[in-house]
Amino acid sequence: MQARFFRNLLVFCICIAIAQTTNAQDASRIYVQPDGWSIGTDIGTTDLWGDVGTKSIINHYTNSKYTDKICFMGGMFARYSVHPCFAIRMMLNYGVLYATDKWNYDATKGTSLVEANDGLQRYLRSQNAKDQTFESTLLFELTPFRMNPESKSASRRGQLFLGAGIGIFHFTPYSTIANSTDYVRIHDLDLEGQGWGAGYPKQYSLWQPCIPLAIGYRWDIGQHLNLGFEFMYRYTFTKYLDGVTGTYVDPPAFYTHMSASQAALAESVADKEQYFNNQSPNQAGNIAGASINDSYSTITITFCYKIMAARHKWW
Repeated sequence: MQARFFRNLLVFCICIAIAQTTNAQDASRIYVQPDGWSIGTDIGTTDLWGDVGTKSIINHYTNSKYTDKICFMGGMFARYSVHPCFAIRMMLNYGVLYATDKWNYDATKGTSLVEANDGLQRYLRSQNAKDQTFESTLLFELTPFRMNPESKSASRRGQLFLGAGIGIFHFTPYSTIANSTDYVRIHDLDLEGQGWGAGYPKQYSLWQPCIPLAIGYRWDIGQHLNLGFEFMYRYTFTKYLDGVTGTYVDPPAFYTHMSASQAALAESVADKEQYFNNQSPNQAGNIAGASINDSYSTITITFCYKIMAARHKWW
């Protein structure tokens, strides 16, 4: 009786082992991304890279003021897998970008006005920027370890992926009035004389193209669901995400080109240094910021649902 029990138990265990082996083999194929569609969502933090804020990337993330106002971006995407190593992702996202010269507070400690280092100059400038941003992106993804779907590395649940593509975004720039915390739209305030004619910069468009570059890691939770962690950087072709570039204009010029109320508002937004530091207004021609293109990035978590195709995989 006892021998029969152990014999039956042994047979049962062998059957379980065989079933688990079969499931593992099937799972290894499941985790190799099939061709077809996936849908997903993403949410994460944003970073604005421009003239406003810190010059150093390290200082950007490590300064003591960074966590005072963290902004987010999120949205939906559809992804079509052509091959386990190659997919096309179409994304729609909405979020807020933010930067402030107050992030340079740590750089001012123990620094005199005579030294005038970059961090101190930015801190004294006291500018800030906020953008409401809507973007549409077409991203081409490469999962390098799944180039050979039959390889051992291809069946691993966790996979590194890279991405590059094209995109278009719409942004609405804001900044605060003088030393208050009230935000106003700045596109129509022509803070640096945009669109005033000869000798002034051209007016900029709120619709802009961008080039997104991504790197991330995706983990298959099951047959249909995966979880990802991604850093995406967008190179843009505009200098006005933060509203600061070029030089200050002569304050009376605001009253020449716009109504008195709008000119007073523009003057209080364009040059905040006088309100925070009890200094005279900047003279016309003084440098407000470097004339370089701005950019922005996101650090996101993604959730993706794979819709298994019934047809035969061409690969």
